Amino acid sequence: MTVVADKKARQRNPRGQGDKLRDDIIEAASRLLADPASPPLTLRAVAREVGVAATSVYLHFDDIASLVLAVAERRFGELVKLQELALEGIADPADRVRAGCLAYCEFGLAYPGHYQVMFITQSELLAAIPVEQMPGYEVFQQLIDEVAACLGLEAGAPEAFGSAAIIWQQLHGIVSLRISRPRFPWPPLEIAVPDAVNRILGLT
Repeated sequence: MTVVADKKARQRNPRGQGDKLRDDIIEAASRLLADPASPPLTLRAVAREVGVAATSVYLHFDDIASLVLAVAERRFGELVKLQELALEGIADPADRVRAGCLAYCEFGLAYPGHYQVMFITQSELLAAIPVEQMPGYEVFQQLIDEVAACLGLEAGAPEAFGSAAIIWQQLHGIVSLRISRPRFPWPPLEIAVPDAVNRILGLT
């Protein structure tokens, strides 16, 4: 029995709208990567999802690694915006750190497949990128700044960097363990995240 796909072929973008196709490709790859149990991503699978020939994908991405990196960069941008939204109207520095960290964990658990792409999937492309230019560093810099303000330190202080790194390690553990062990009786995020931040920064 032959199964005929009901997905209509994608209409060609008007001349000069190549960026639109690139965006469509990234979003298609994001959909395919949303489930952490999904099969390995291929450019041909992405092409089918978009409704274009595989050669059209190669016009924008040399290989699967560059496409996955583009997906990670886009999702990191969304995480930054989400954290900024979570901090709106919060003036107390300690509350800002806690709110930003809670938003981080909520994002990771809401999008486990994308979280895996952002923080777990490795790419040889990252080896040539300075740490400060890696996808996600803006999120970490945001945390450093908030921690510095919370501790009364100058921006860029080594102590702020060190404390932020420890917090990030803790948050990553919170998200990763809950994704891999969903049946374990974890305490609610609203309790676990502030408690972790308080302990690391010596807050009450």
